[in-house]
Amino acid sequence: MKFFTMPRWKASLIHLTISAVIGTAVLALMLLLWYPYPLFEAVGGSQLLLILLGVDVVLGPFVTLLIFNTKKSRKALGFDLAVIALLQISALVYGMSVVFNARPAFVVFSKDSFDLVTANMLIDEDIAKASYSEFRSLPLTGPVYVYTEMPIDNKERSEIIFSAFSGKDLPQFPKYYRPYAEHSMAAAHAAKPIAELRKLNPVHNAEIDVAVDRSGRRESELGFVPLRAKYQDQAVLVEKRDGQVLSIMPINPWQD
Repeated sequence: MKFFTMPRWKASLIHLTISAVIGTAVLALMLLLWYPYPLFEAVGGSQLLLILLGVDVVLGPFVTLLIFNTKKSRKALGFDLAVIALLQISALVYGMSVVFNARPAFVVFSKDSFDLVTANMLIDEDIAKASYSEFRSLPLTGPVYVYTEMPIDNKERSEIIFSAFSGKDLPQFPKYYRPYAEHSMAAAHAAKPIAELRKLNPVHNAEIDVAVDRSGRRESELGFVPLRAKYQDQAVLVEKRDGQVLSIMPINPWQD
C-alpha cells in the first residue's frame, strides 16, 4: 500500500485532515444542538472544546508524525497506527461524554432571574420525582425553559434551604418545575428596562441594538432578566407583555 511508503509529514497531514473533519462535526453538534449560542460561553464551553479538540485534532496527528517510519515493517507500523487510532478514539469518546454531561439542560426561572442548570447538576433520583412527565428525562436537543417557585409546605422548604448550604438550590429540584409558558408572566413582571442594561454595559450598546432589531419589537416593549450560569452570567431578552423569551445576550446583567 502506498500509505506505508509515503513521507511521514504526508501521513501526519492525512491524519490531521481526518481529525479536523471529525472535530468540525463535534463542534457543529455542540454549537447547533447541545450548546446553542451564547450558552456555550456561559457554561465554559471554550475550555471543554480546547481539551476535546486538542486531543483529537492536534495530539493524534503529532504522534503520527513522530512514530511514522517507512523503515518499519508494515505489520509493526500498522500496529503503531492502530494503537494511536484506538487511543484517539477512546479520548474522543471520553471527551464527548464529558461534553454531553455538561450540556445545558434547563433554563429555570424563579423569583426574579433565570438559572442555567446543566445535565451534571441533576441526579437521576431528583429527575424521576419531577411532577411533569416531560421533565422526567434530560432534554437531548437543547435546553428547556421551565418555571419554579418555593413550595408552600414547610418541610419541603426546609429541605431546599438546607440543601442550599451544600450547593444544591431550588433550580436543581425538578420536582418543582412547571411549564414556562404557563408562568411566563412572572418573568414579564421581573423584567428590567433595556435602558438599565445599556447603563450597565455602555460598551455593548451595538450588540443590544442588534438584539432589539432582531426581536422585531420596539425597545419599549422589551425587558431583560438576569441569567446565572457557572462561568458567565448573561441577559435574557423577554417581551414585557407576556414574558416570552426572545433571545439571550452574552452581556453582564448585574450592577457591579
